[in-house]
Amino acid sequence: GSSHDLRGKMPLQQKNIAFNLQPKHLSSYEMMKQYTSLKIPPDSSRVTHVTAAAMKPNFVSIIILTFNQLKYTKECVESIRKHTPEPHEIIFVDNGSTDMTGKWLKKLVENNSNYRLIANQKNLGFSKGCNQGIEASTGEYILLLNNDVIVTENWLAGMLECIKSAPDIGIVGPMTNNISGPQQVPAVGYSSVDGLSEYAMAFRQKNRHRRIACRRIVGFCMLFKQRLIEEVGLLDESFGSGNFEDDDLCLRASLAGYRNVMAGDVFIHHYGSRSFMANRIDYGSSLTGNRKIFSEKWRGKEVVQRYGRKLLIVDAVSRSDEFYRKGDIAKATASLLEAIKQAPDDRSLYFKLAEMLIDGKRYNDALGILEAVPQGDNDVRQLALLGYCEDGRGHNDKAQKYAVRALAIDPSMALALNIAGVVASKKKERDNAEGLFKKAIDSDPSFGESYTNLGSLQWVAGEHTEALTLFERGFILAPTVADVVTAYHSAVAGTGSFARAEPVFFDAKALHPNDKRIAFFLIAMLIQQEKHDLAMREIEQAMIRFGIDDGILNAAQQIRAKTGPLEIGPSSMRKTLSICMIVKNEELNLARCLMSVKPVADEIIVVDTGSADKTKAIASALGAKVFDFPWTSDFSEARNFSLSKASGGWILVLDADELVSPLDHDKLKKLINRKAEKRVAYTMVTRNYTDQAGSRDWSANEGRYIHEEVGRGWIPSPKVRLFVNDKRINFVNPVHELVEPTLEKLGIKIKICDVPVHHYGRLNQDKLIAKGKEYYRLGIAKIEKSKGEGEYNALRELAIQAAEIGEYAEAVNVWGKALELKSNDAVAFMNMGFAFLMMKQYEKAAEHSKKAMDLDPDFREAALNYSAAELIAGDVKKAISTLENILKNNTDYPPAMGRLAAACMIDGRKEEGLRYLDRLITKGFDCSSMMEEQSRAFLSEGRIEQAVFLLQAALEKGLSNISTHALLAECQQKMKCSA
Repeated sequence: GSSHDLRGKMPLQQKNIAFNLQPKHLSSYEMMKQYTSLKIPPDSSRVTHVTAAAMKPNFVSIIILTFNQLKYTKECVESIRKHTPEPHEIIFVDNGSTDMTGKWLKKLVENNSNYRLIANQKNLGFSKGCNQGIEASTGEYILLLNNDVIVTENWLAGMLECIKSAPDIGIVGPMTNNISGPQQVPAVGYSSVDGLSEYAMAFRQKNRHRRIACRRIVGFCMLFKQRLIEEVGLLDESFGSGNFEDDDLCLRASLAGYRNVMAGDVFIHHYGSRSFMANRIDYGSSLTGNRKIFSEKWRGKEVVQRYGRKLLIVDAVSRSDEFYRKGDIAKATASLLEAIKQAPDDRSLYFKLAEMLIDGKRYNDALGILEAVPQGDNDVRQLALLGYCEDGRGHNDKAQKYAVRALAIDPSMALALNIAGVVASKKKERDNAEGLFKKAIDSDPSFGESYTNLGSLQWVAGEHTEALTLFERGFILAPTVADVVTAYHSAVAGTGSFARAEPVFFDAKALHPNDKRIAFFLIAMLIQQEKHDLAMREIEQAMIRFGIDDGILNAAQQIRAKTGPLEIGPSSMRKTLSICMIVKNEELNLARCLMSVKPVADEIIVVDTGSADKTKAIASALGAKVFDFPWTSDFSEARNFSLSKASGGWILVLDADELVSPLDHDKLKKLINRKAEKRVAYTMVTRNYTDQAGSRDWSANEGRYIHEEVGRGWIPSPKVRLFVNDKRINFVNPVHELVEPTLEKLGIKIKICDVPVHHYGRLNQDKLIAKGKEYYRLGIAKIEKSKGEGEYNALRELAIQAAEIGEYAEAVNVWGKALELKSNDAVAFMNMGFAFLMMKQYEKAAEHSKKAMDLDPDFREAALNYSAAELIAGDVKKAISTLENILKNNTDYPPAMGRLAAACMIDGRKEEGLRYLDRLITKGFDCSSMMEEQSRAFLSEGRIEQAVFLLQAALEKGLSNISTHALLAECQQKMKCSA
């Protein structure tokens, strides 16, 4: 076939790519066509206030909420009047403004017949106010618009053009300067609103017809049809003042079979959160609280029953897309096959999988999927995709036949016109190919692949300048398609147009941050231009997002060799921060840790105690100063060596499986920069994330640190980590090393810092056991040297480590020795109770747990262990009473709630038990594993009927997996044998 030899230098160990004219299928938004043809019944809150006859076609109802901030409202209205010739009405909903807003709006409405005002006496919240406007609207289209927005020329025309471009588009939003997510343009070309108009016009011209599918359109400006609200319901008013009501509406639209799309050629200005700031509404608390409402709603019983299968499909499709963008086609395929398993009759899922396989040039696999599509009417998309498969397999005649058949059904289908053009180009029919590509563009101006193919024809003809423009246009419209991005990058390299392409690639990366191809091509261009700092920044982000292979690590090391490690200059030493770490074989964790603190670190000290993996290479590539230190079985010695290498005014001690959230960077900077006592140290709480909800002092994740929180919750462990760089400060203890003793001796004040450290080591069971064994070995040596209070603490540490590694008998033995030194230690009795529980010695477990409860009546973990022993081998009534008491003082404590659910069922109170399970499901807990664990405990005691009863209840609730079914079969078999 026709091709051109367009080769560019490709670092990161990518191959040089010669671009071949290949079928360019599916624009970026068409590829996101989702999810199934099945329809969910509309919400009970649906709106039917506007009849089809009364609704004004092609008329837009703009709904603007106001709550003070008149200055911004005036700017917004002025911009609408200037730039909105389309037929529209504006419905103002004033939420109890106390400034001059209400008076000004009344006068405005009096003078404008297409303006209306709903005046609330108090702030009813964002969702309620929007719903009032929706219920009063008369247009075919509804547009929710924040009052701190300035619209631009063709803003509404562009959004209407987008929503009308396909019948399955549900919600549309524009691009802007200030918003969360991909709708934010990374670097706008204006510094004040005076330059907004010119920038927005250039933006529209450059990105004309760009459409980007996404799961969420932010509610600051969203357009949808009245029909959508009638089908899926109003905004959920439980979200109050704002945040997540837009996520909720977009998810309901997706579940109803619609796509949510960014109008990527429309730009408006957004000041952002003005009502929150000016009216002193806590944005962070609102965000956290509403995130919790959103999560609990979409895990709740009613929602799961209503949308269960659809939710699984939407999630599987979303995961598939993310896997594919990150370069993992195997996982992407598996996720889509999971979706197909849920909806085997949904043809669109087969097409999506075929499209993905075609993009990955797995034409035979794609053909197999298309041939497995459930039978139905001749589908023009299926025929076109079959054409792509045959073209990829080198069967031009077959490809042409499929294209002809598709065009016979729909002569204007861009996908079919494009494949017909590809076949024509391979037959050396240039004029015919060019005509077909242009027809495809006329039919669908957002179809980027045909621009790319036109560019290929121009390139072959030697018209490289014109070709580059077409390649760029194709890339702007379809940056996630493999051939499109490859063609554009190759043309850029062939013409040396790196400076021109750089902002285009940055824009594409902002829209598609998980796309590995875009990220790596951008890095390649930055390296080509010797923009080392920018390239290093992108490489560091790529390491976190896509993992670390030899190619990207080598590129990082080469750049770091030129830029050097992070260094602290001789001036301003006191207000600088050194990160001090000791590491060994941490290649899987280290990059994320270092990246979490680089924005606040002036120097990173990494002391390696014998790594055999890529730990040292990663550390040095990310700007750390790396030192070797032979392991001496003494953590304090290694820590102190790291302190000796620090030159910053402050030191922060971290481990490789820990990080600091970006949410707390400003707090850390202020702490380091403030004028305070020279001699000070700070205790920081380590959040040890774990799935063991029954652990002492365990707390559930509250949603504040959405990107850091994992597992079910965390266990706190406070210790000094941040302190002034004083050479007299040293760690003590070979294991469980601390600086507190030396701080106390030196008279250095210890204060509390509210910045947590997020620790993930307890989630890796193998690593936890290996570390526990090392600590256990060192703990034995420590006991031999300890006396008095030190001996007691050493015994406690050793007993805890014994239990950590599953040596429960040894743990009981060591706790017994500790009790000889301090006989009234509730913690010791609680831990002994737990150890006996693990050894299935239930009477002793109950006895020791009860002693702990007598010593400390509020000791919930001791009570939890006691209830477990009574439930399994004692009195279920005592178990229930104990669990109910726990929940009186610890509302919604998951381990107690889960065990109480099982206990109630065993006690004949099945419905009550199921209600407890519903509460747990709403909070995101895996109740299937809880029920299975409890059933295994009953089975171990020969209580087979109780085990079967719980497992059947779990199945009845849909709480099952393969192991649940296997355990039930095992129980039923034992019942047969015993009978």
